[in-house]
Amino acid sequence: MKVLLAVGLLLLCFSLPSVARTSERTVLSLTLTDSSFLPAELTVSAGKKLLIRMTNRSNRVAELESYDMKFEKIAPQGRTISVFAGPLRPGKYRFFDDYSLSGYNGWLTVRKE
Repeated sequence: MKVLLAVGLLLLCFSLPSVARTSERTVLSLTLTDSSFLPAELTVSAGKKLLIRMTNRSNRVAELESYDMKFEKIAPQGRTISVFAGPLRPGKYRFFDDYSLSGYNGWLTVRKE
């Protein structure tokens, strides 16, 4: 019984920090279609950590990338991926599908709080 209690407390200790970190993030949703990102422009407050979830609804493999926000991740067709960014200063940050021949891109505007 003591072993089970110790294991339970240990698991609780390791899970609490991740819950706290998740609640401090701003979650943004994005969809890639065969013709563009939806929405093509996102807006957040400065100083926040970001979690960007992109669902690839296009008919091909894509890669969500941003030189400005320093991430890149392959997005298989029909799947949702997550990337992390921030905290960011006020400004405009570009993201794009690196595998797109048409140059699909979007913008994240970070405004002062």
